[in-house]
Amino acid sequence: MKKVLIVDNSSYMRKFIKKIIEKGGFNTTIEASSKEEAVEIFKAQSPEIVILDLNMSEFTMDGISVLNDIMKINTETAVIIISAVGHQSVKDECIALGAKSYVRKPFEAETLLKVLEECK
Repeated sequence: MKKVLIVDNSSYMRKFIKKIIEKGGFNTTIEASSKEEAVEIFKAQSPEIVILDLNMSEFTMDGISVLNDIMKINTETAVIIISAVGHQSVKDECIALGAKSYVRKPFEAETLLKVLEECK
C-alpha cells in the first residue's frame, strides 16, 4: 500500500481528499498544513505520493517551493498538484519541476482517483 501525504492549509480540503483517497484504496494517509510541516513529514515518512496545494498562505504559492524541496529529496515521488490556480504557465512550471499531474479545484472525486491510479 502506497503512503500518501496530503498538503493543504485547509483542514476541510484535507479531510475531503482523504475520504476520496480511502475510497480508492489508499489507506495510508499523512496530513500537513504548512510548507515547513510538509517537508519535515516528507523527510521522516517518505511517502510515495504527495497531493499538494500551491497556495498554503494568503499571498504566496509556497507549494512550488515544497515541490522543489521534494524533488531534491526524491525525484521518484509522484506529486499531484491540486490548486485553484488555473494559469497554464503555473501548470507548466509545476510539471517542469517534476509534478506528475495537475488537478484544478474544484474537481470531481473520479478525476483525483484516476490520477492516483496512474501513480500506483
